[in-house]
Amino acid sequence: MPDPALRVALARDGVFNARDLGGTPVAGGRWIRRGAVVRADALHRCGPASARALHDHGVRRVLDLRDDDEREHEGVFEAPGVEVLHLPVLDPAYVWDTEDLAPRDVLPHRYAEILTSFASRFTAALDAIATAPGGVAYHCAVGKDRTGLLTALLLGSLGSPRDVIVADYARSARAVAVQVNWLWVQGLPAGRVSETEMAEGVWSARPATMVATLDLLEREHGGVTGYLRDAGLADAVVDELRVRLTTAEPPAAE
Repeated sequence: MPDPALRVALARDGVFNARDLGGTPVAGGRWIRRGAVVRADALHRCGPASARALHDHGVRRVLDLRDDDEREHEGVFEAPGVEVLHLPVLDPAYVWDTEDLAPRDVLPHRYAEILTSFASRFTAALDAIATAPGGVAYHCAVGKDRTGLLTALLLGSLGSPRDVIVADYARSARAVAVQVNWLWVQGLPAGRVSETEMAEGVWSARPATMVATLDLLEREHGGVTGYLRDAGLADAVVDELRVRLTTAEPPAAE
């Protein structure tokens, strides 16, 4: 998690699903280095204090995974000394084929469509992380779907155990519940979420959803590494991610 000062600063501006991936185990007896990469929601809401807190945390590049319409209507992250790259994961004109699915099946189906249709956008994001001049933060709107898929691919490329990837995804469930309550209090339409949507629908972050996603990549590509290679990501980029983001020093006990 981000340190307490950063967590408080972000929460004041309505950013609740942000966490430093530092301490996450990867292959070869290594861990992601604290301050190297932060996954987040809604960094476009950051005011000067929370933007400064991210800079103080070491972030020098922010990847905005939202589309043009979201940026136009909701704003963008700005902070002195932090470069912002717009790397949209989705095409807003894409038509989703989920009409006849049960709520619990919508996200696994949608994630499969995203990974199949927009693979090159994920490889571009991973390349941007590998070449960043310092710490990196990336975000979408809620911080669990586009951000969650990029995180799964990042951790998978570095050899994180499957259960670690699933657990990291599922951690978004509690944060999303807080975010929805905040949106409701603010009177924003996104705060009108049903119990079913929260528990197992599009606002959920169920372990089973990420398990199904990883199973898909295993069946179709032999795993995350195979998926990224098939999408055109050079092995040298993964090597650079490992050098830039990981350390052999075990994380300090909390």
